[in-house]
Amino acid sequence: MHVVADRIFPDEPCYGLMETRESGRWIQRLWVIRGDRKAKYETDIGPASDFPDATPIIYISDGDDTVAELQYLAEMDRRNDKWAKRRREMQSESTLIADILRQEERKIAERQNRSVFGPHHSAQRIDYPREAVKAKQKERRNDRSNNH
Repeated sequence: MHVVADRIFPDEPCYGLMETRESGRWIQRLWVIRGDRKAKYETDIGPASDFPDATPIIYISDGDDTVAELQYLAEMDRRNDKWAKRRREMQSESTLIADILRQEERKIAERQNRSVFGPHHSAQRIDYPREAVKAKQKERRNDRSNNH
């Protein structure tokens, strides 16, 4: 449990700092040590659209750093686009969606017992039993003969 602080001082010991987006706003939360308890102080920095490259961050201090030191670090990280560039780079390199779609197409081909190696070649897939394929083919053949 923590107490809500109505003000903080730059030179007082800080337990931690967190910055994050919340309801379209960029919020900074500080936990300071007041006596023997933690007190939480929350600041609305501004609209999250003002900080498009900012990354939510948490600093843990355990009282080793002051409020001013952690706020300085948070300000530097908020203005720095290093992690935003890294995030964009990782997203552009990602092949996860394409890989999943390719895997699903292979599974469908296996269930339909289709060959992906070339024409006039039938390969039995490991994941789908031959008996099920034959039963399905027989069922289709019977349906066609009964419907015509």
